[in-house]
Amino acid sequence: MRIGWEGWSVDIDDAWTITDHPECLTLELSSEGALQLSSAQKTSGDITDADLQEFVAEQEDNWGSAVPEQCGEFSGVRVSYSEDGILWSRWFLRKGATLLFATYNGTPTAAAREIELVVQVLSSARAEASGEA
Repeated sequence: MRIGWEGWSVDIDDAWTITDHPECLTLELSSEGALQLSSAQKTSGDITDADLQEFVAEQEDNWGSAVPEQCGEFSGVRVSYSEDGILWSRWFLRKGATLLFATYNGTPTAAAREIELVVQVLSSARAEASGEA
């Protein structure tokens, strides 16, 4: 099944529990981890690498180094870190005027089980005129 918002969509299977919040979509495989997806639209022109780097730089400075990532039709960077026993991965992705922001957090046990499926979801990211697929 494809789910998403204006500007993007991803493929998920029935194993995921979906909660549509006003600020993000939350996908869960267990009670120990969650993938959250949100987005923004640039009002004038496309999002550039410089825009993306500026956005990442404005965030927490303890996130570690940004690593280039390609997720489906979107490109950008990922940062990963551990905080208070929870593993975090954050993706800042762009395609055209759409910024796709994805965050996975979970216990080390959940992350070991779930990260491959998280990457599978993100690798299906597609630019859309509407989040409806």
